[in-house]
Amino acid sequence: MLNKNRRMMLKALAVGAINIFHLSNRSYAGVSKMIPVAGDKNKKLVFAHYMTGKGTRRRKQTVEDWKNDILDAMSYGIDGWQFNFGHFRGRFQRNVETFIEALEDLGEPASDFLFFPSFDCNRKRKPDIKEINTWFLNYYNHPNHFRLNNLPLLTVWQARRVGNDYFQNVKEILSKSGMPISFVPWLATKANYRQMKRLFDDWSSMDGFFPWVPGKSADLAVRYNEIAAKLCREQNKTLIGGQGFNMLHINKAPIYVNKHAAEAISTQMNPFVNGDISDCRILNIATWNDFGEDHHITPFPPYIPKRGKHPVWCHIGYATILKYYLDWWKSEAKPIIDEDTLCVFHLSQMAMEGDPPFPIHKYKPDRALDIVYVSALLTAPATITVISGSNKPIHFDAPEGISHWRAPSAPGRQHFQLARDKKIIINRYSGREISSPPVYPWSWSHYSEVIRA
Repeated sequence: MLNKNRRMMLKALAVGAINIFHLSNRSYAGVSKMIPVAGDKNKKLVFAHYMTGKGTRRRKQTVEDWKNDILDAMSYGIDGWQFNFGHFRGRFQRNVETFIEALEDLGEPASDFLFFPSFDCNRKRKPDIKEINTWFLNYYNHPNHFRLNNLPLLTVWQARRVGNDYFQNVKEILSKSGMPISFVPWLATKANYRQMKRLFDDWSSMDGFFPWVPGKSADLAVRYNEIAAKLCREQNKTLIGGQGFNMLHINKAPIYVNKHAAEAISTQMNPFVNGDISDCRILNIATWNDFGEDHHITPFPPYIPKRGKHPVWCHIGYATILKYYLDWWKSEAKPIIDEDTLCVFHLSQMAMEGDPPFPIHKYKPDRALDIVYVSALLTAPATITVISGSNKPIHFDAPEGISHWRAPSAPGRQHFQLARDKKIIINRYSGREISSPPVYPWSWSHYSEVIRA
């Protein structure tokens, strides 16, 4: 069976090589970026998982859309994208080509913005060797293609069911064609050392590992990163650390919610900034624009799909808090806060109202979602006041630096104040009310907003 697979791969590779000039109208000389950058062993990089078929501003993004997307990412501490797709053809391939055009149009301001592929193996999907070949024929020598161990990087999502042998063959075939690569998969597993070690032992093809962290809790995501870091040290592999929002499981059915809002970012980033995970030089953020699963961080207000049954709100609050930690992690010094800022998070309707998105027996809404979350970045201690709908005001004595606060939510307008030395610094309502009765069949997507002094 393996020999048959190899013959099929070799045939596909030969066809691809013959048609190399039809696959790409550009050629790239020189060497791509690598980690660590020559002369800078402490260089740290942050990549965001990018849903290539969706885009951020629209499904078929223009060059200008991509340019704005790149500049947004750079302004929030993102150094490049991990392009996710099930197939590298059609609109997925066209979107990457348009991204490349935007990257080249931007020139020097985006000269260090990187990219690499992530073939999606969900539901046992095997990445087509012809499509992998097409990617590397097009971009193997692109100066912005990220390189690990001085070789262009290939990552795959949920590769466990496809198997190590398949990707070992992919690496060998590409190497024989003059395109050796580094390979880093995500392999679905519990945060258990013995189980993860078996995967590390069995997967001889991998040069590193990246944890995909959305899970039941932020604490579990931390544990996952810690075990992956330990195994990478023991087996001399590269850790691409994971950071992302939470996926809440209800009755064994996944419902995507950002439970506890930006508190989860602090929980997951603390081990990286305080040195508990000290040898990680690359972070993977889940995600830049996965609106369907609601763990996007793009500061741009996302478009709402025409057939969408629930709203998709802007998550600029997440991007702002994450940037604080990314700056801290990269510089290894706690950032100086020079402007009082409140990042607020709340639902657009009460979680206790409305129906679940699909039938779940004995479903009970999660009362923990009917909370207003406030994450503060303060230049000095101050008092935060939250007035949710008809609720009485709740006051919090917040310290200098970053802190997180919770208040019960109620339908109506959401009012936020910040005071220091008897002087009102912030006095604002959020841009969206909490509706009752519900407007949408269901809505567990947090609306977020950044309020500055």
